[in-house]
Amino acid sequence: MTANARDARRRNRSATGRNSSGSPGGAQAVVPAAAPPRHAHAGTEPARATTMSLLAVAPEEDIHALARTLHHAGIAAAYTLATTPHTLSSALIDEPWDMVLVRPGLPGLSPTDALHLARAARSDLQCVALLHREETESAMALLKGGMDDVVVADDPILPAHMTRLAREAARRREHSRLWRDMRHDVQQWRGMVDNTLLGIFRCQPWGDLVHANAAFAHILGHDDPAALVQQLRTENRSFLDKNRMEHFLSRLSERDCIDDFEADLHKVDGTLTRVMLHARIIRDDNGEALSIEGTMEDIERRKSFEAVIINAKQEWEKTFDSVPDVIIIFSPELRIRRCNKALGRLLGLHPRDLVGRRCEEVLGSGSSPNDACALLRSQESAGFSTGELHLPFLGGDFLVTLSPLQTGQNDEPAGDIVMVAHDISNRKRLESQLRQAQKMEAIGTLAGGIAHDFNNILGVMMGYTEMSLDQADEDSPMHRRLSEVLEAGKRARDIIHQILTMSRQEEPSRQMLSLSSPVRETLRLLRATLPANVDIRVDIEDTAPVLANQSQIQQVVMNLCTNAAHAMRAKGGVLTVALDAVDLSAEEAQQRSLEGPATFARLRVRDTGHGIPSEIRENIFDPFFTTKKPDEGTGMGLALVHGIVTGHGGHVSFTSTAGFGTEFEILLPVVSGHATKAEGDPDNLPKGGGEVLVVDDEASLALVMGEMLESMGYRADIATSPFEALERFSESPSRWAFVVTDQTMPGMTGMELAAHMLGVASSIRVILCTGFSEGLTEEAAHKAGIARLLYKPVLRADMAEAVMGLAVSAGQGESSEAPVTVA
Repeated sequence: MTANARDARRRNRSATGRNSSGSPGGAQAVVPAAAPPRHAHAGTEPARATTMSLLAVAPEEDIHALARTLHHAGIAAAYTLATTPHTLSSALIDEPWDMVLVRPGLPGLSPTDALHLARAARSDLQCVALLHREETESAMALLKGGMDDVVVADDPILPAHMTRLAREAARRREHSRLWRDMRHDVQQWRGMVDNTLLGIFRCQPWGDLVHANAAFAHILGHDDPAALVQQLRTENRSFLDKNRMEHFLSRLSERDCIDDFEADLHKVDGTLTRVMLHARIIRDDNGEALSIEGTMEDIERRKSFEAVIINAKQEWEKTFDSVPDVIIIFSPELRIRRCNKALGRLLGLHPRDLVGRRCEEVLGSGSSPNDACALLRSQESAGFSTGELHLPFLGGDFLVTLSPLQTGQNDEPAGDIVMVAHDISNRKRLESQLRQAQKMEAIGTLAGGIAHDFNNILGVMMGYTEMSLDQADEDSPMHRRLSEVLEAGKRARDIIHQILTMSRQEEPSRQMLSLSSPVRETLRLLRATLPANVDIRVDIEDTAPVLANQSQIQQVVMNLCTNAAHAMRAKGGVLTVALDAVDLSAEEAQQRSLEGPATFARLRVRDTGHGIPSEIRENIFDPFFTTKKPDEGTGMGLALVHGIVTGHGGHVSFTSTAGFGTEFEILLPVVSGHATKAEGDPDNLPKGGGEVLVVDDEASLALVMGEMLESMGYRADIATSPFEALERFSESPSRWAFVVTDQTMPGMTGMELAAHMLGVASSIRVILCTGFSEGLTEEAAHKAGIARLLYKPVLRADMAEAVMGLAVSAGQGESSEAPVTVA
């Protein structure tokens, strides 16, 4: 910086009222006491952090008024005046400004000149014109002249506008940094390819060499890779002889990949050398072969040691497979290199069939810090770690020891990790997680709106509860309380889903399940809520499975038990819940409007309360009929029970004696087969990488979904406006691994946002989340190009299943797969 420029900077920071040109600025600028001095924080608190840095090509009174306006809006700003080309050029190299603020009409420095100087100094720097309201007709001309934006000094939205521009400046700086880093990485990669000792090549699908590095040329006895390619092209031959090339291409076409193709290669001088080729076919999106890429290494010297290596390998395998503990050797990418027969026995596979599989495929995955694959990823190159882990795919708890594989030379790590797992427990099966449901009130046409708002609230509550559970010790009271909160959230979620099912007149999904599990779980949750004077007695047998919706079965039990407890609230009593199987003859079944003869699962709920008066017994299943006070019930409980049971092809009846109690009997037909397990291990989460754009107008919901994705290894970028999200996406479509967006947002729906994004990049995969949207179906989402459809509230397991679905479809090249709905 020149002496004049430094003097100008000092004068600007002083309180003399001079501008950056060094010329007198007239009388000292009048700034309110709350406003900052020039190039100081725009507030009375000197320690306030600056939020934006402005280079002002404007009269001092204009920029001073702007700073005062920003301060009143709670925004701190630092600014420097530059009123001549010289001081502007000097200031541009002084610090990373958020923007250059240009006031048209400044003598000696026109907006066009200021714009050219700023662009010449830093191409990513924002140039913004500062106008007054009466001058806005010139805004379009300024924008066409190259200005990035226009702000109006006396506009009420000026602070918000300036804040957005400051954020855009930060984004531009980050984009420039990433671009520089990318160019540096590309240069480094090219240097690695050119300088590596491994021969690297690319050839046409029919075998003609197109590109090779120096190591490849050296193996063929040539000094210049380009000259080698030209020579082979001129001689109309490949680097392999005709028969060997045909064999190479034939094997390559079988699997699109060759890892161990050996061949005798003719050098330029006519001599032969033994090489090994590793290659794969590169295909376009339509599956057409574009080229063949691979590596080549000279294995002439290595062949002489193969016999010794084979003998040593056989001895090692005998020892390796005789160990009863599970032993796995993982590559740095956490793919299995070797495993012993103990692992194969547990999985019912031969060890060689497990080679190459990812850690998550064998051990499972999850977001817990104690997850086996997560520990493997964090394993350092030296030292050991030992701990007890639950490995669900292996069926039990294991004492696991992780250690780096040593090379045998100076005890240096090879990069691989050895895992030894000793079974320390009997095989355990995870208890299926039961979704609990509470009785639902009829809310008519408001169902959709309530569902949307409630699902957003539940999404935040349940999402953060799940993540808080990871931080709580499993045996602690906090863990138990959070678990109950999460279970309650699931029950609330199920109620909302049932409301939507009723409002859309859709049939809920059903699966084969044993009634004993949902009945026991519902009773466990009810114990804490029932009065202390009510004694619960349980007689539950394991019955054959029924075809039912688990959430609805839980709601049946919840309603019947709640009604029974209410009948005994005054004097207390005994609540008896029994489950068994009963065979009905054809006549007995017909009396209950059932098909028979057949076997039925029978659920009985009995209380010792006041009983049901005979005059109302015919009405107890009618919707909205109730004898309770307005704040005690809605009259929907037994109506809902009746609707659920009959909808499942079953029968509900009751017997009651006034003063002695009531017993309800539920009959559901059993089916042949095995009960379906509920949700799997919540720790089984995929591990991925890349950046994901999360869009939701509810900031808290967007944040919790972002944290879910980050727990799976992704980097989440949050946008609370679909327009902001579209702008970010359009700037760099290839940046995003996929997009997660809400459906119902102000100004633009998720479907519309997805359509715009797919118009920019047709390959982008979009996960659409909805709490309620009339007319949104899987078929409509599929036609719109949506990859996955999730119903709110979205739990980690839901998001994990959707992400895994994206990975599977991407791996199989399925571009037209119907969207999977996870609810």
